[in-house]
Amino acid sequence: MRSIYGNRVVLILFVGFLLAVGIGWLDKREEIKTKVARGEPGRGVQEKEFFVDIKGEMENYPLKLEIGEQKLTREQREEYLDRAKRELDLLILGENSSKDEITQALYLPEYLQNGVVEASYRFSDYDIFHLDGTLRQEPKEAVVVEVTAELICQEEVCLYQFSVQAVPPEKSSQQQIAEKLKALISTQNQEEGKDYVNLPEEVDGQTVVWRQKMGNRGLIVAFMSVAVAAGLIFHEKEVSKRKKRERDSQMMLDYAGIVGKFSLLIGAGMNIPLAWEKIALAYQEKREGKEVEKRYAYEEMLYTLHEIRDGMGELKAYENFGNRCGLGAYRRLSAMIVQNVRKGTQGMQRLLEQEEWEAYEQRKAHARQAGEEAGTKLLLPMGIMLVIVLAILVIPAGMTLNL
Repeated sequence: MRSIYGNRVVLILFVGFLLAVGIGWLDKREEIKTKVARGEPGRGVQEKEFFVDIKGEMENYPLKLEIGEQKLTREQREEYLDRAKRELDLLILGENSSKDEITQALYLPEYLQNGVVEASYRFSDYDIFHLDGTLRQEPKEAVVVEVTAELICQEEVCLYQFSVQAVPPEKSSQQQIAEKLKALISTQNQEEGKDYVNLPEEVDGQTVVWRQKMGNRGLIVAFMSVAVAAGLIFHEKEVSKRKKRERDSQMMLDYAGIVGKFSLLIGAGMNIPLAWEKIALAYQEKREGKEVEKRYAYEEMLYTLHEIRDGMGELKAYENFGNRCGLGAYRRLSAMIVQNVRKGTQGMQRLLEQEEWEAYEQRKAHARQAGEEAGTKLLLPMGIMLVIVLAILVIPAGMTLNL
């Protein structure tokens, strides 16, 4: 197998070498030039690069030459001009049907016969046509206009003249009626001493009913309704997010206190259900006495206590508490309580003390972050106050110096 691949490699290298030698030989043959092909008529002047050798004078001297296009004989030029006339007769119509019914712009090509013939144009009546062949205005009646095309084929110049007839465009019955109504209104506009215009009630024996266009008010109202609804939805979402942030922040602030109370009561010999009940009921008493405001974490503890009293199992109630709070710390506390209810309170005191220490550390970190954010928010007002103070000091000083 290896010998087969080796033979293929050798064959490829050999063929490549032969091709390289052959191409190099051809290139050297083509190096020496005695004549250069000129471009076809219409291609213009072409620039080519050569290297010139003159014995004793120059060697490989770079030289750029401009090679002109092929020069046509007189007969060839006349033939090109005749063909250009026939080509122009077809092209100049553009989207019009014939020269006798011109209702749209003429097409005036600058080059004909693939660039061999150049063309320029003149009109006998520039009130009808622009220089580029577009209609200046719609003619009220048929107008004959002479078009002169100057055709140049190398040195041969030929003037080709022909006529086109601009005619009024065909109008539908609706357009004709609309023009009559405009004419009637225009006549009233010329009358003096009137502060209003009577809209025609009849035209060509037909009754006319006028309705003023009021705009797309329905669409505007619909769009505004959608915008208001979207704004309300966005506002509600933002309010909900803000309330959730406030709730989560308050619950995290209360977490260390709740864990501390659990640690204290467990250390005093209470079990988990009794400690839970004492903490929840103590909050309820203070809440009813309006000693404290609503605290979401304690409200969830009260709800859990009611679930247990209504017959729900303690483990399920504690799990629901962690899920309702939705924060990692409370989920961790819920899991800790469930685990210790199952296995007993041994070791619970130590776990609660460790959790309390971590909670206080998190609370301090949160307080530092809140302080940094508050300081950042104060930067803009402080900057504005600084600018105002500088203005109060600098402006009077400047006015004093000018005086």
